[in-house]
Amino acid sequence: MKPNKISPDGEGEVNAEPPPDIICPYEVTPDDLNDMNEKKDFEKFLALGGLEGIAQKLHTSLHEGLSTTATGDASIATHTEVFGPNRFPEALPKSFFSLVWDNLQDPVNLILCFAATVSTILGVAIPEERKKADWIEGVAIWVALLLVISVSAGNDYQKDKQFRKLNAEKDNIFVKVIRDGQATLVLNHEVVVGDIYILDTGDKVVADGIVLDSQGLVIDEAALTGESDPIKKFCIVEGPEDGWVRSGTQVSEGSGKLLIIAVGELSEWGKTMLLVGEAGDDETPLQEKLTVVASTVGKVGFGVAICCFIALLIKWCVINHGFPVKQINDNGPVQFFLFAVTIIVVAVPEGLPLAVTISLAYSMKKMMKDNNFVRVLSACETMGGATAICSDKTGTLTENRMTVVEGWFSGRSYDRLPSPDELPSIVTTELINNAALNSKAFILQDGEKLQLVGNRTECALLLMLRTWNVDYVKLRSDRETSMVKMFGFSSARKMASVLYKHEDNSKYMLYNKGAAEWVLKRCTSLLNENGQVVPMGDAERTQLVDTVTSMAKRGLRCICLSYRSVPLDNPDQPEDFLEDSDKLDNDLTALAIVGIKDPVRKEVPDAVRTCQGAGIVVRMVTGDNIFTATHIARECGILGDNGIALEGPKFRDMAAHDLLPILPVLRVLARSSPEDKLTLVRLLKQQGEVVA
Repeated sequence: MKPNKISPDGEGEVNAEPPPDIICPYEVTPDDLNDMNEKKDFEKFLALGGLEGIAQKLHTSLHEGLSTTATGDASIATHTEVFGPNRFPEALPKSFFSLVWDNLQDPVNLILCFAATVSTILGVAIPEERKKADWIEGVAIWVALLLVISVSAGNDYQKDKQFRKLNAEKDNIFVKVIRDGQATLVLNHEVVVGDIYILDTGDKVVADGIVLDSQGLVIDEAALTGESDPIKKFCIVEGPEDGWVRSGTQVSEGSGKLLIIAVGELSEWGKTMLLVGEAGDDETPLQEKLTVVASTVGKVGFGVAICCFIALLIKWCVINHGFPVKQINDNGPVQFFLFAVTIIVVAVPEGLPLAVTISLAYSMKKMMKDNNFVRVLSACETMGGATAICSDKTGTLTENRMTVVEGWFSGRSYDRLPSPDELPSIVTTELINNAALNSKAFILQDGEKLQLVGNRTECALLLMLRTWNVDYVKLRSDRETSMVKMFGFSSARKMASVLYKHEDNSKYMLYNKGAAEWVLKRCTSLLNENGQVVPMGDAERTQLVDTVTSMAKRGLRCICLSYRSVPLDNPDQPEDFLEDSDKLDNDLTALAIVGIKDPVRKEVPDAVRTCQGAGIVVRMVTGDNIFTATHIARECGILGDNGIALEGPKFRDMAAHDLLPILPVLRVLARSSPEDKLTLVRLLKQQGEVVA
């Protein structure tokens, strides 16, 4: 199935139907799925057998996904052939000659065309002008005009070609699907109908699907529907609630799994692309301003030329006491007209917009050599004028390659990762359960190479289990049906938790992990060196906080792992108790506090020094502990003797008039929420800073 093409202006054939020459070998056709998906038809969904029925008709499994080794109708290739590839329609590129025509329509160029035509005709038609070879002036204008238009069109053509190539790479993103019973990574355009698609917070949805598992899944559909409020999604087997997820949307909160039922042009985003096409590149702000300047100067020049012509004509008429026709070419109106044309030609800065475009394109190419993909040319202007940079820590200043290097485990501190034999059996068991079950990350192995997928903190804990020779995949598979609710990490909670039914069905087990100082506030007990649960008094709590502070000052990220048991049936609990993470995440028992190291990127200190040498102030804005943040900031060269560091809660409690005096020396904002980051950027921009 070849993707349809649309013209650059958005017009084109709208055809979202599968090719008629392909015979559908499945019990459910693309038309059936398309009709059900478009109308969100719950009755048709039930008529097709619900999730199990549709999956069976598509030769897939809700638990195992598609098979990569299957042949015939169950193969991925057949699914792609029948239901189409997950590629969206592309706008037809403009030809070089159409770009030449577009440039020719520029008002400035039209004025030059007029001036060149008049100058050439007069230079050839008037004998005196022809003898002096004044027609060369008109030809020179034509040559200059053709050169300007050709260079401008050629630059636009190369830029469009380059952007198409780069956009093709940019649009290639890896997504998580289940195939052969294992979570794996595939490119977004390799997703097919029948895939089991795994979603997590922040993911962009690349295909239409039906929710088969929702763990607080909330989707932002603003890009597709214009609705500003995110919509909570439910597993569709629970009823006709909104269990339909569209491509082009984004996961705001939670996680979940989808059964893919429409891809590419048959998805809602694909149909939208067919109807409206993709907008072309807009002019940069500087280009727009200079185009206005060129146009204004041209108009003024045109006005001055007319005034000069009229003034000279009046003077000539006065001197000659009338309008002697025989003398019009004797330092008369003909010469005056040529003077006016010359003024217009000189006044119109025809090369100014082109010069700016070329300089910006040159800047873009230079930045690309530094592996910086500039999608919008105006970004070159912004970066060129930046006076402040607000950078995240994890993955930007650091390598985002985390490893557990030390920690506090059940009443004892270790300067390394202890082996399971060194810990009480109950501690080892619950730590394994916490790290494996309270996580959506996974590890892919290709020979000796490991690929970490998901949250890097969770990946560090999975690497810890790998060191302990624990098969986390088997543990998750064995306990999959026991999971009751998963509460994903959020910036507000600074923790994540999962609720499972105990193996003997006697109680629920809640596993919690998160920022150590936040989790410790919710702990009322801890496991000691003997594996016994003991109350956490003020002395024990202070000792643990001191341990966290000590590790954080050495640049380690401190994560506390805890757990608690919850009765299966407690009449004193409110009905929504198991749905409210804030109520569940209390009375916790501390298992361990692990110190995770994330090394600073080697090139960062030099880059920071370069920015500071150019007069750009670099600030770190992170959600990490203030001790960890200040240690990394000093290592990067961001925080010096004159700089200060603030925590998010204190920052947001301060009034604007109190914040403004300290902004020039503020270098680190730790434990910050998204609102704190936005407030900081707004305050800096109000002070005239250009923030990147």
